[in-house]
Amino acid sequence: MHGLLVAAVAARPNVAIVGNTFGGSPPIMGLRKHLTTPWTLVDAANATSADVSSASAFLEAPMQLLKSASDQAKLYQFSFTGIPDFLLASVPLSLTVANCHQSSAAIAEYTLAHILSWTVGIQGMDAELRHCTWKAAAPGNNCSTVRRTHRQASNLTIGILGYGHIGEAIALRAAALGSRLIATTLDPPKTAPAPLAWIGDDTMNPRLFAESDFLIVCTPLLNSTRGLVSAALLGRLSPTSVLINIARGPIVDEEALYDALKAKRMGGAVLDVWWNPLFRLPSGGVGPSAWPSRFPFDELPNVLMSPHVSGSTPEAVDESDREMAQNLDNLALGKPLVNVLRNASAARPRAGAGHPNAKKGGVLT
Repeated sequence: MHGLLVAAVAARPNVAIVGNTFGGSPPIMGLRKHLTTPWTLVDAANATSADVSSASAFLEAPMQLLKSASDQAKLYQFSFTGIPDFLLASVPLSLTVANCHQSSAAIAEYTLAHILSWTVGIQGMDAELRHCTWKAAAPGNNCSTVRRTHRQASNLTIGILGYGHIGEAIALRAAALGSRLIATTLDPPKTAPAPLAWIGDDTMNPRLFAESDFLIVCTPLLNSTRGLVSAALLGRLSPTSVLINIARGPIVDEEALYDALKAKRMGGAVLDVWWNPLFRLPSGGVGPSAWPSRFPFDELPNVLMSPHVSGSTPEAVDESDREMAQNLDNLALGKPLVNVLRNASAARPRAGAGHPNAKKGGVLT
């Protein structure tokens, strides 16, 4: 009887409204490739009121559609990892909210590439050699001035602020280089997991910054983490330390970071995320409202910049599609969902917010 029930549930097509938070085409084709249960996938831009009222799941659909969702709606699924408080608060408490951990490998590789580039100085060597002269023509600089030494990552300490999926991926790869790994997180285990030398809670952040040659910001953007990297913490970095932010811009005090970099109180920064999240919108624009920051970080020679692309790889997109399809399959079969940020409220109210409590599994309530 149980097998017949599962078969009946799996055979009944469910409706999912699929959008895309950042514009562009919804990932419907990618989802279909990974789904094993029957689902009707509806582009949010073309969804009718009947589609919305019959939907069991919403995948990055516009929040306004949720006002018309029925009690049979169970899941709101994000396609990415870092869900800020305000976005989570937009989802009714009656829906279970899940995210994806699709970009850990991509971001870890991006981070390691910058650590190695900064440590070895490949681009600087190339530029200097191009401007020394074994040629008869100018510029005529003496080749003896080209740098002949560089540092190695095996002699450095890498600190991770916010040790989760991405931090773990960075640590495992950095350990292969022989680097020393240290970290802090909200609720640390009593014993540091390999390959960490130590792990602590937020009270250990001053020590984390003081010991780190590279400080990687990995914590999510929450009300409690906004401005967490303060002038005081930045002041704990050494004059050669480099901050790498692959999390969210507002976690770091914008003015304090700019001042520390301009005054060369720290070695430098790699910034993939920014304080103005709208600067990449297709509408474009010029002037201060379109700048990624209100400070001219682009004028500082000790800053490397990228437009929030550390996790943007074809492999990460496919992994996101796979994880979202897995949750649709689990929902159809009555199995526990994965990567649950917030379980549905038993009271099933249609408004309100909950604090994200990231975990690998969850059950609809």
